[in-house]
Amino acid sequence: MVAIFADPDKMSFRFFLPCLVFLILFPAECVSALEYIRFRHSDQERNEEGRFILESPDEGFAFESREGQIYVSRWRNLISRRSDDVPFEPYSKEEMIERLKKDFPPDEGYYYLEMYGPFIVVYTTSRAFANWYGRLLEKLYNQYVMHWKRLGVELTEPKFPMVAIVLSHEERYRQYARQDGQNLLKEQCAYYHKLTNRIAMYDMSGQQAFQEGNQRRATAADTQRFLAQPDNIRTVIHEAVHQVGYNTGMHPRHSPNPVWICEGLAIFHEVPDPRARDVGWTLGPHINRPRLTQLRRLLANPSLESPIQKMIQDDTLFSNPETALDNYALAWGLTYFFVKRRQKELVAYLEVLQTKTPLSEDHAEIRIGDFEACFGDDWTKLYREFYDYIRRL
Repeated sequence: MVAIFADPDKMSFRFFLPCLVFLILFPAECVSALEYIRFRHSDQERNEEGRFILESPDEGFAFESREGQIYVSRWRNLISRRSDDVPFEPYSKEEMIERLKKDFPPDEGYYYLEMYGPFIVVYTTSRAFANWYGRLLEKLYNQYVMHWKRLGVELTEPKFPMVAIVLSHEERYRQYARQDGQNLLKEQCAYYHKLTNRIAMYDMSGQQAFQEGNQRRATAADTQRFLAQPDNIRTVIHEAVHQVGYNTGMHPRHSPNPVWICEGLAIFHEVPDPRARDVGWTLGPHINRPRLTQLRRLLANPSLESPIQKMIQDDTLFSNPETALDNYALAWGLTYFFVKRRQKELVAYLEVLQTKTPLSEDHAEIRIGDFEACFGDDWTKLYREFYDYIRRL
């Protein structure tokens, strides 16, 4: 599940796309000037360095900071704006760490920072749990990039250091989420925020609470007991896949992306692997058994017409409690089927989506056209092949 709401006016980035009339979006070979703004955000005044990526005289603006956060706001919240000849560049990892120290001062919450490949992990929990999570992120990133490049998908290096925040207790995590503008589901133990470009989660192993209550240090053995419960880490992996996908160009972060493919890829990779004792996960052709069970239950309905077209067109099916479970399972099944049986078509489809820009139109007819251009327009044949494949798994 990807969070998209962040600004005080509760407007999503996608909301701006149809109404923006001017776009500042620079190709890779162009360099934009650095802008400095002061604005009101979440009832506070902020100073940020970055660049405007979208502007509308009537609606507002979207501003991308040097740390990779996107602020979507009304013009009435802008206090001052200036620019100079310094080119826009994302923060280096060292600069990002200094920025995080200001956002998460040690004297206010005993925050710690560790680096794992392209990730910076900010944590208040045990070192053992944070180390497990950091190693999971680094392994996931390396194997994800290797897997999709091998299939022919063009991926890029992350432009911004990727930040993951691991909090010690659920209460503290939910407090942070509220400050982040999130209304979490009761069972939601982690989330990737598309606008802040950060993952937030809490230590579901309870190691920090156990450590404090027993006055002893958490150990690697505690983490291994946690990994013996694979359902605990599905969501953690799922949200990490979202972050990697949006930062390597698999899904253009500034542009419209059909929810089904973003979620389908995350669910495809979320399957824990208990044989991987280092972090409890490795990329492979793992069948997602809970999703398969749900999908078979859906497809067993004799009166069901092909649900694929509806899912591709309608993102709200993933947020509606009455349809969400079925469509998450369907997204996984279709992605798994394409990876196994139609790799070339899937790669072509991903390439089409990667060409989308922030001003790309996004409606049902365009989504169907994009899909048919890669997978063909014989929906009955596709559904029959898909149904038979799932039934044999």
